[in-house]
Amino acid sequence: MYKELEEILQAEIKPALGCTGPVGVAYAAAEARDAVGGTPVRIRVICDKELAARNEDVGIPGTKVLGLRMAAALGAFAGDPSKKLEVLRSVAPEDEERACAFSLTDACSVEPDWDTAPVGLYAEAIVETEKGVGRAIIAKAHNNLVLKEADGRVLYDAHFQREKDIDETNDPISRYTLEDLYSFATEAPVESLGLIKEALEKNRALAQAALDGKTGIGLGQNLLKRSGGDRIRKARAITAAGSEARMCGCGMPAMACATSGNAGVTGSMPLLSLAEDMGADEELLLRATALSYLVTILGKQRIGRHSVMCACVVAASEGVAAGTALLLGGGIREIHMAINNTIINVFGVVCDGPRPACALKLSSAAGIAIEGAMLAMEGFEVPLGSGVCGHDADESIRFMGDFAKTAMTEMGMKLCKALYGKHQK
Repeated sequence: MYKELEEILQAEIKPALGCTGPVGVAYAAAEARDAVGGTPVRIRVICDKELAARNEDVGIPGTKVLGLRMAAALGAFAGDPSKKLEVLRSVAPEDEERACAFSLTDACSVEPDWDTAPVGLYAEAIVETEKGVGRAIIAKAHNNLVLKEADGRVLYDAHFQREKDIDETNDPISRYTLEDLYSFATEAPVESLGLIKEALEKNRALAQAALDGKTGIGLGQNLLKRSGGDRIRKARAITAAGSEARMCGCGMPAMACATSGNAGVTGSMPLLSLAEDMGADEELLLRATALSYLVTILGKQRIGRHSVMCACVVAASEGVAAGTALLLGGGIREIHMAINNTIINVFGVVCDGPRPACALKLSSAAGIAIEGAMLAMEGFEVPLGSGVCGHDADESIRFMGDFAKTAMTEMGMKLCKALYGKHQK
């Protein structure tokens, strides 16, 4: 069990430069151009409705221009596909200028796939150059290449079936309970948590850039200034800073969790802030963050990677609640209580797309989760079995996931069409 959970962490925690939505499109375009080489003369991207509708307001590393057409052009002209989610690492000013000009022409297009039934991430990039036509498809995760072709000749094929394989029901994390995740976090050799330490360092550096005024919209600075030494307010400020930095296109990578940089920031920064204030040792912080990330991955699997619910608020707050309870000396009982106290506050929060203002939502989620855990440590838990709350947190998370994947699908379609239409005006 420990070996598989460690492998899940290794697979799901990756550095990502910029918001993973536009970066995923850039990566697909870079792979398509790499298939044939040459200079792009036409770029076409077909992607799922969530990706197409929700990613027009977020910063892209290497440019001040927003939007998926710009992301596709940057990836096709200057992306390094070998860097995966850091595909735009080496974008130069001249690349930005060339990609920007191209993105404004009719030769560059991004189209939503409104009709395909499965909910889940999908982007198909077709890049024509003077040397041929390259095609690449990413699916299920922003860094998961499933097909690469050059002039119709297959270079790589993962034999991905969209109707079948995009289903997350049987992902490895689905087999585990909160007690399993708690056992791993508290008993696994600390040497196996090196990736967690790297995540804390990367996300802290990102947050500090915003707190120092080098990037962002000033939210983290403002919240920190008004924190007055309050631990929860400070944790909210650092979380907001990490989010606003990456949403503004900061040229520093975040450590993403379950292919979401904001989930990676939210799942780690509140715990780092609390640990600093408590004087907690590094090992306890690493174990608490490992638990937070595993619970976040489980929560995201339940609601879906491309859910109408905001995973960075809903799933990551569950992780923070669990990690905070562990950090404060709680056991599995307090972890269940902390998550239930949190779910009752964040259930149904909708994702309207990544943008700098996400920092405000994530700071709120961090505060709710910490308070939920602190209440649990005082012995308080919302009445079990009432409303959306189950008889334990595992049941609550399952209920939330079922609701997100069934009852909210029609609303998700309407929201995507409304957001997409807004940006076409």
